[in-house]
Amino acid sequence: MAISLARIGSGLFISIHGPTLLSLADNVGEEVSTVSWLFAGRSAGVLAGGIATGFIMKRVNAVYSFGATCFLLALMVTATPWVVDLWLLVVVVLIGGITFGYLDAGMQALVLQIWGEEKSRPHIAAYHFTIAVGAFFAPLIAQPFLKEQDQQEICPEDSDNCKIVQTIANNSTVPNYGSTDAETSGVNPIVWSYLICGVVLVVVTIIFVVLGLLKVEDRVRETKDEVTEDREEEGVSKVLVLFILVCIYYFFCVAGETAYQSYIYSVSICSELCFTPTNGTWINSLYWLGFGSGRLVGIYLMTKFKPKTIIIVDLCGTIASMIIVCIFGEWVAGITWAVTFLFGFFQATIYPAGVSWTSQYTNMSGHYIFIFSAGQALGSMILLPFGGFLFQLDPFNVMYLILGCTVSNAIFFGAMIIEAKRHHTKGGKTLEENDYYTETKM
Repeated sequence: MAISLARIGSGLFISIHGPTLLSLADNVGEEVSTVSWLFAGRSAGVLAGGIATGFIMKRVNAVYSFGATCFLLALMVTATPWVVDLWLLVVVVLIGGITFGYLDAGMQALVLQIWGEEKSRPHIAAYHFTIAVGAFFAPLIAQPFLKEQDQQEICPEDSDNCKIVQTIANNSTVPNYGSTDAETSGVNPIVWSYLICGVVLVVVTIIFVVLGLLKVEDRVRETKDEVTEDREEEGVSKVLVLFILVCIYYFFCVAGETAYQSYIYSVSICSELCFTPTNGTWINSLYWLGFGSGRLVGIYLMTKFKPKTIIIVDLCGTIASMIIVCIFGEWVAGITWAVTFLFGFFQATIYPAGVSWTSQYTNMSGHYIFIFSAGQALGSMILLPFGGFLFQLDPFNVMYLILGCTVSNAIFFGAMIIEAKRHHTKGGKTLEENDYYTETKM
């Protein structure tokens, strides 16, 4: 329960930047293509935090470290909307990314250590579901405060026609907040949405401190000795090629996922879709609703189907949905609404199923846990700023980038399957060949 609450708080952090991206760009006086470097900073932090996880968790109490990390993340989240310098904003988000990366990899490693690969499958799926809960609520938390700002002023110049239409729509449907106390006092309204997210993380911090004092981790480990992961880690030379392919798999998997949730608000407002800020936050939350639904269903599916089967179905779903939205989405709003849910649904289990798939071939609960974070961080670090560049040329270009990510994701998963078979023929054992493992059958 504590880990789930921490994941909800992490979801708030990872999602709040999407609907407030235009406001943050306005804060620092930069275009979207420039402020998108905050995603690179966040991803660099996630990478650093993920790499440090295996070393930190062997030297400190996991529960106390999670509490301290949640508190530091709360500070960074609360500070974000106050920053008016671009590179200071990048640094603040980078530090937040380090804490997120440690929490993401550390808590996942703890689950794998305690429950083992087979028994942890539904736990891993639930673990990845709860982040979607926080991510779903983040745009809704931001929504009332975004109404108080003109979100179209920061759109690219090519979106002028959309700005005119949007301004007319806003004047006829949204009250004038020009004289609110927030604006009079010079406080950016989005400060309050970030403050709410920070308070949630402080509450989680207190819970972890209490659980640490009660020595809950030791008691849980004592009751799970029969399923605890006990395989030794293979030498890196034996699994290097597989790890490179897994890293690239997560490079494209998380880049596509993060690009969609980070830019869909801005794309829907600044493209020919011409959404209002209210509809923009709703479609942002709709993505996370689909994402959360997929991960909730995944908790059951992971107990009935092999990870490979789940990944193949998901990849087919994401590719098909992105092809549809790239062809029709900008001109038919209903298609964009529907595909946003479907893409989130199919994308949801690609990550956790990939963790379980990789864990079948080698122990991933120790030092190697950072491989997943490395892939996701590098993908977001490189492709999200590139997405900002494409956005500045034409907001809907971001969708073509995401389509490219989904296709590349499928290609490299095929390569992973081939390499796993080669690894097996060279003497590597899958979990089916270990005495303590019994494959769940359909």
